[in-house]
Amino acid sequence: MNETPENPEIGSSASELADEIASLATLITQARELVADGNSIDLGALSSKVGEFCNGLAANPPKGEDATSITTMIEALVEDLNSLAQEINQQQKDQGGGTH
Repeated sequence: MNETPENPEIGSSASELADEIASLATLITQARELVADGNSIDLGALSSKVGEFCNGLAANPPKGEDATSITTMIEALVEDLNSLAQEINQQQKDQGGGTH
């Protein structure tokens, strides 16, 4: 049975964390592709998912060797988020909207 709980307990295992990170990375990649194609995007859903992940991670962090590998994955995720932010800022500048 493939059910996704509304409030999954994040941090139960390194493989579950890796799956969550991969899911977020996919969303970020999709957002970056939309921006690259000139589309405006609503970051509300992505922001919510990242927030839920961070809250779950803070409540139940990985330990030992898992912490090192998960930290590396999170660092890559942060780099992707930073790239998305830069691309959105550039898109706004190109469209004459600037940033707030």
